[in-house]
Amino acid sequence: MIKRVALLFLLNCSLFGQTSYYSTYGFGLPSPAISARYLALGQTGIAIPDSISLNISNPALWDGFMTTSVQGQLSASTFSTSSGLPGATLSQFLGFSFKFPIGKDAGFAMGITPYSRMKGDLSISDSTEFFDSMVNYSSEVGVEGGISEFFLGAGYRISSRLSLGLKTRLFFGSYLTRMATDVDDDGSVNSYYRKYEVTRGSLLELGTYWISQDRKLELGATYTQNLNFNYYRHFDYYFGDDTTMAAQSLKFPTTFQFGMRRKLGESLAFSADLAYSLVSSSLFNEFNIVNTSSTQNPIYIGVGLERQPTSKLNASYWQKMALRTGAFYKTEAVYQSDKLTETGVSFGIGVPFNHYSNRIDLAVVASIRDGFLSDTIGQEKLLSFYASVTTGELWFKRFKRF
Repeated sequence: MIKRVALLFLLNCSLFGQTSYYSTYGFGLPSPAISARYLALGQTGIAIPDSISLNISNPALWDGFMTTSVQGQLSASTFSTSSGLPGATLSQFLGFSFKFPIGKDAGFAMGITPYSRMKGDLSISDSTEFFDSMVNYSSEVGVEGGISEFFLGAGYRISSRLSLGLKTRLFFGSYLTRMATDVDDDGSVNSYYRKYEVTRGSLLELGTYWISQDRKLELGATYTQNLNFNYYRHFDYYFGDDTTMAAQSLKFPTTFQFGMRRKLGESLAFSADLAYSLVSSSLFNEFNIVNTSSTQNPIYIGVGLERQPTSKLNASYWQKMALRTGAFYKTEAVYQSDKLTETGVSFGIGVPFNHYSNRIDLAVVASIRDGFLSDTIGQEKLLSFYASVTTGELWFKRFKRF
């Protein structure tokens, strides 16, 4: 019956997604777990070091920490559709991280963040042949869950201009699907089951960062390789014995990221990032929740512009504030009759406090999501707000005596 449900999805169901009507495809929609600073810069950050806030995009940047700090992030988002179908709102905790310096040339960081989230409900009405007669039935299906990530790693400054980094990424998550079926549409539940899909995996990420001799041009790159990734299914049936399937392996995507930042004068900097992933064509065929999805190799392109704050102690409040803006375009790995894209613009500010050892970063992102459901729902218009708070002190920092 599950295969039949998948085939009827676009024709006979009404879906309410957590943050999108696309949230029940693939692994679910990705969660933007990077700091609000980089979200405001068009989601760029591969070549942007930060001595206060942790930039999780590139472990090679984990070598110049001034403080030992803890960082957390929250978001609130809403979306509407151009077709007039209902939208949704969502408040989400986007994880936390911890970092500290190891001498002057190295640093360590760890944290936990959401990787993807899925939530949806659909109603189905159909008929099937049973002993030469047609039987009407209706089903209510609900799904929720996602994948989270725990990471830890370190960065090391090889020279004044070159740094390398290594990050281990451990994934864990589960998805719960509930399905209740009413045969003959008499108002009673004749069949009910629950399906759990549990995921485990690990990736290794290598990063590099380089800065020019005049300190005006910065370049960064990362490479992420799958080590192992698997999942298993457990079925809890209303009738009959429960079933647990054997674990099966998945080939998680390999990702390449490149970034640059160019300083334009003393306080202005331009940044640009490019990301490309290699996705197995059978990835979502082997792993499916409600429907089976095809794949494509996704890309991401982003640009950002930042006015950096002054470090003078007697500066005005306005001079201490960082101003940011950016734009981005990306496609997702999920593919049906058409690709799934998102195009957006972003704005944000950063406010340091407590003698520049702590900071609050705020970002607003407005975007349009368009894809293979456009004939049914039109375009999705999203508006998201992000807040990152970093608190820290001068622990483990070594200073020279003069």
